[in-house]
Amino acid sequence: LPVHPWQWDETIAPLFAPALAADDIVPLGTDGDLRLPQQSIRTFLNTSRPDRHTVKLPLSVLNTLVWRGLPTERTVAAPAVTRWVQGLRDADAYLSEECRVILLGEVASITVRHPLYDALPQVPYQYRELLGCIWREPLCRFLDPGERARTLASLIHTDAQGRAFTAELVERSGLEPRVWLRHLFAALLPPLLHFLYRYGTVFSPHGENAIVVFDERDVPVRLAIKDFVDDVNVSARPVPELADMPDEVRAVLLSEPPGFLTQFLHSGLFVGVFRHLGPLCEEQLGVPEGDFWSLVRAEIDRYQERFPELKPRFETFDLLPPRIDRLCLNRNRLHLDGYRDRPQRPHAAVHGEVPNPLHGP
Repeated sequence: LPVHPWQWDETIAPLFAPALAADDIVPLGTDGDLRLPQQSIRTFLNTSRPDRHTVKLPLSVLNTLVWRGLPTERTVAAPAVTRWVQGLRDADAYLSEECRVILLGEVASITVRHPLYDALPQVPYQYRELLGCIWREPLCRFLDPGERARTLASLIHTDAQGRAFTAELVERSGLEPRVWLRHLFAALLPPLLHFLYRYGTVFSPHGENAIVVFDERDVPVRLAIKDFVDDVNVSARPVPELADMPDEVRAVLLSEPPGFLTQFLHSGLFVGVFRHLGPLCEEQLGVPEGDFWSLVRAEIDRYQERFPELKPRFETFDLLPPRIDRLCLNRNRLHLDGYRDRPQRPHAAVHGEVPNPLHGP
């Protein structure tokens, strides 16, 4: 069982001391492979053998909203969730053949319960998420020759001279900026929209979970998504396509009303990434921010025109209202939760509304 070295020193060694003394837990040392932490710090890519699975580990640090552990029930169910969500894709020609979306499966998992904390009622949730691992498929297995992949967050990176990485990619591609952006939105949005509208299912496509795949000219061509068991949510309103969901999957996935389900796209993608990418494109690519959002809206309209039979779903899962709820993670920290312990993971605070740049004719 791999363990993050910081987690071992700061959490496992002191809190599992009796198990270590009794040799119920035995440290084995390192295996000699070099590993590179990804943006989350706790997920590692094997750089010595890139074709090996990446590992996602618990790390008992409070980052944004929650402590970054591995919840037992959801971790154990990760392979079942992977089989289900990949099964939806594989049975849908639009997702598998046209979008060619990559879903990085969480194919094996394990958790170790703490002998005391897990038995205590109302124990702070982070003490039930201390030791475990999820093994995830490596992205390199799914890339075609010439393709390269970069996290969505990289597109809002600027270097020491202030030049945006997106501007560099557009220049390398040789395309006009608006054309390049159309390729970007055509790679990102259709699979996310299809999972939402057809299956009442959302991922959390923020800058770390969403990975853009580029061709040899650095033109965006398709999307890869990771982090299923933590971030896949399904519609609380019945959707026929979810009727065959296995019980073990239904038991662990969070279900939300349609109005909140759309927040995963609004907050994770549109607010979390595009809100920052739009001004960069205006400043460095000469694409006015209004035109940027018009291109996003055009891709949504294009999808809806492609699937007119889903019109009732477009209204149920409405991405285009004039205003959207504002999720405020800082409000959780400053006004609601502070740094107190709690037995369950908190939800992001909703406070007020903001104009929706996608609303309009």
